[in-house]
Amino acid sequence: MTAPTIPAARFGTNPYLRNMSDTRKTLPAKGSFHELIVALYEQQQTASVLYEDNGVTRANGLIRELFEKDGEKWFRLADGTDIRIDSLYAVNGTFSSDYSEC
Repeated sequence: MTAPTIPAARFGTNPYLRNMSDTRKTLPAKGSFHELIVALYEQQQTASVLYEDNGVTRANGLIRELFEKDGEKWFRLADGTDIRIDSLYAVNGTFSSDYSEC
């Protein structure tokens, strides 16, 4: 028994698939997530991030602290995870312009 084939034209009527596209929200070239991280901290909103830590790593939570260490800007999530801002690939669905994994 084989699975039924759904004609491509039917996707246009499905409200969940109709809005799918190959676009994503990105920072401008050489852009920084610093302002977005500060805004999330000040508004106490959850940050969902992808960052570099010996491979792409995912984390999320409230930002409890903004700080500098060795001349670099960092933030600390509620679970104690420290993340360097310039190691970020994505924050809440906005990606760095040079990230191409998705």
